[in-house]
Amino acid sequence: MSDQHDAARVGRVEAHRLDGFIDAAFAFAVSVLAIAGADVPHSLHDLLLALDRVPGFACSFATLLLFWHRHVRWRDRFRLHDGLSIFLSLMLVFFALIFVYPLNMLFQAFFGSIHDALTHTALPNEPMIGSVHELKALYICYGLAYACMAGCLAALYGHSLRRSDVVHAERIEACATFYAQLGSIAVALLSLIAALLIPDTGAWSGLPGYIYGLLFVAYWIPGRWSRRALARTA
Repeated sequence: MSDQHDAARVGRVEAHRLDGFIDAAFAFAVSVLAIAGADVPHSLHDLLLALDRVPGFACSFATLLLFWHRHVRWRDRFRLHDGLSIFLSLMLVFFALIFVYPLNMLFQAFFGSIHDALTHTALPNEPMIGSVHELKALYICYGLAYACMAGCLAALYGHSLRRSDVVHAERIEACATFYAQLGSIAVALLSLIAALLIPDTGAWSGLPGYIYGLLFVAYWIPGRWSRRALARTA
């Protein structure tokens, strides 16, 4: 009995350490977003220029926060600490640290293009994307990283659904998240294919980015299904 208690205590300690490491890794990724390509402002003019980066940072922050929050909900609901769960959680961190760079560049370039269209001036420290070919490469990097992160979450929730002791309400929530992540993978791969196929002209250069608007559908459909399923069981 004592050996089982000690093993359980060690398992809980290891789980909390892993949770702390994952949270710290996401916090580090957010800090990279905040400082990437930005100098410390030394005047009001520099400060105002730096604030122009806020919309891109906000969108990047929200995207990373979504993945982190999905993982937090998974570990709060299921608290698995087997080898596969640890591996998938660490791979999620690995891809998040890769994902942060194309994420930041893509959103900063997007809002930089809006700023340029409205004011006819380029933002300072705006990512230099000199051709459609370079933009396509950025979309491909972003799509691969996004699909891999969504795949890690889908695999975590799918692994949890194989347990027989999951209560019905948690199973419904896990199913909804699982299918939402599968939808996210499909959207990312569709964007990646579009990036590979678009011609090297400016007319279609934004298509891979617009495809990510389908993420609202990918999350809305499973969310609507789960709310109805939970309402029927209430």
